[in-house]
Amino acid sequence: MQKQKERKLREQQLLFAEDSLVPAALPSRASLQPAPNLSALFEECHNYIYANEGLLKEKIFHEFVKLLVMKLHDEQTESAPLQFGITQSEYRNILANKPSAFEKRLDHLYQTVRAKFPALLSDERLQLKPLTLGHVISRLQNVSLTRTPGDIKGEAFQTFTYRHQRGDRGEFFTPHPIVRLAVEMIDPQPNEMVIDPACGSGGFLIQTIAHVSVRHVRRNVPPARVDMSEYVQRAIRGIEFNPDVALAAMIRLAFEGGTGQEITCTNALVENRALENQFDVVLTNPPFGNKGKVEDQRILKAYMLARRWNKNGEHEWKPSNIVLPGQSPDILFIEQCLKFLKPGGRMAIVLPDGILQNVSNSSVRHWIRVHAQVMAVVSIPQEAFVPYGTGIKTSLLLLQKNPASQKQFCFMAHLEKIGYDVKAQPIYKKDSLGRPLKNAQGILLVDNDVETIAGAYASFKHNASIQATEKIYTIPNADLNSRLDAEHYRPADQVMLRALAENGGKRLDEIAEIVSESDDFRFTGDSEIRYIAISDVDARTMQVISQQILQAHEAPSRATYRVQTGDIITAISGASTGTARQATALITQDEEGAICSNGFAVLRNIHGVEPLYLLAYMRTEFFLRQVRRLMTGHAIPAISNDDLASILVPIPPRTEQKQIAAAISGIMALRKETLRAGESIVAETEKIIRSCTS
Repeated sequence: MQKQKERKLREQQLLFAEDSLVPAALPSRASLQPAPNLSALFEECHNYIYANEGLLKEKIFHEFVKLLVMKLHDEQTESAPLQFGITQSEYRNILANKPSAFEKRLDHLYQTVRAKFPALLSDERLQLKPLTLGHVISRLQNVSLTRTPGDIKGEAFQTFTYRHQRGDRGEFFTPHPIVRLAVEMIDPQPNEMVIDPACGSGGFLIQTIAHVSVRHVRRNVPPARVDMSEYVQRAIRGIEFNPDVALAAMIRLAFEGGTGQEITCTNALVENRALENQFDVVLTNPPFGNKGKVEDQRILKAYMLARRWNKNGEHEWKPSNIVLPGQSPDILFIEQCLKFLKPGGRMAIVLPDGILQNVSNSSVRHWIRVHAQVMAVVSIPQEAFVPYGTGIKTSLLLLQKNPASQKQFCFMAHLEKIGYDVKAQPIYKKDSLGRPLKNAQGILLVDNDVETIAGAYASFKHNASIQATEKIYTIPNADLNSRLDAEHYRPADQVMLRALAENGGKRLDEIAEIVSESDDFRFTGDSEIRYIAISDVDARTMQVISQQILQAHEAPSRATYRVQTGDIITAISGASTGTARQATALITQDEEGAICSNGFAVLRNIHGVEPLYLLAYMRTEFFLRQVRRLMTGHAIPAISNDDLASILVPIPPRTEQKQIAAAISGIMALRKETLRAGESIVAETEKIIRSCTS
């Protein structure tokens, strides 16, 4: 069976050679063509190596990288004929197990490249079999990696690297539109030093090189004087912990004129005094903390954000001397990035929204605002990272290290169109008839908001006024509170809050007590309780429609508050929170003494306002919009009791409140009457059936 497989493989390989896919002669530089789909070519080569060599994916990665470095060097050595290739006669000699010039030529090329790029190539020689090398090289030899557009190369390298390095430590590759937006907004200059301390396969650094080349160098310097190799080697630096991913970044920079020395393979969180205050720009997407915390005390002790912080007053925080047992890497990267920056240096960092909004991270945001000015926040849609391995909601945060050029406003935007769907398929712009739009070169235009947001931010930086919309706006720095997420500061919400405050709106905790003490029913023996979950409330009629009868020991862990007649309960967690489906209900005598879930807030001792008016108000968009802007979390949205307490409630004349309350009472009476009628019909039906069956 094995011999049959080998014979069939040789037959296929002979057909491959005879089909003229392998050229008769080595290619010339003039014959090389850009690759329209480099990702597919990389995939084909990978699959061939996998099928014929039996190597693990890490080994395939290393061997393929060697070939790419050799190919690049061969293209760029213009003083000699191309060596990276195989002829038809050489391929047939390999099939016949005859010696050929191919193996010697390729080994010589490898040794030459290895001497030039020792950081990239540590093995003494190529490890693939001659037959495999012949096939893969035949597929690559007519392609020009140098002339293939940067975005195509970037996508191919990112896809290939991602396939082999899946982000087991929370590393996720950054989508190109987000990389491009960050670079455009931060606008690196030719004389500035740039670093990405979690550089992955080098996306931010490659985009920085392209930005400097197109935006600055080519506009101001004659082409003959442009030396991007000098710029890359002088100004671009990256740090990557994963050796294989670091190797991919080295190669990509080598494509742009680097030597491979621009990338350091190490843990960027280890204290490095030599890099502090050395860089003008930081661009990064650090690994998120969902895959675990940094627990090495030797690392943690160097960070203020790895300490326990204590609240000192309403808005101030003070660090203690206690080092936490662990801290999320993304939080540590914030501090490390600011250490790397020179005073006045700029930073763009992709962060989970939890760092910008969760109460548990209030001290982190306090530290950020003490040490830097928040220049901009751009909300990134939750689906942006789905094709790259995570559904975490993120934002792009732009900071300037103190002393910063003090601006009175903070720029905020919402990146709604990212140019692709959750399967990473491109979404193109269309005309009024639904036809895809193309540019002057006939290339389809991807539909995203990058240019719009980057352009607006450029105007903002130059103190030009921008037309505020719900998508792009500015916030006075004086109005920034403990939250830094853009959703919290939407203009329409700000207008609404000002109107409510100016018209005498009162905080919710001024007119009601929010219950905080849990009931001790679990210590009263194996008694029977009635339990109210969020699903037991009908949001439309604002009433509890069912209660679960449970033994005390069977009660779920969420069972917390004992409710009283006249209480109002409202959901504070779950997907329906902040929507028209938010569960809110009045507690009547039928529910007196029941235990409700801590997914509810319980309002008690309502005063200064009609309780049923408050109940009705809590169903309005004025209330729900305030809930939405105060919620945290995207997988399980929630609002804290403290934030709920701050929601403003307008107080109309008592006559109008009573009118609304009367209408609500009528609705509740009708519902009870309907329930009684339904029970009566069921009883009558049972009576009829009994008489028919007796």
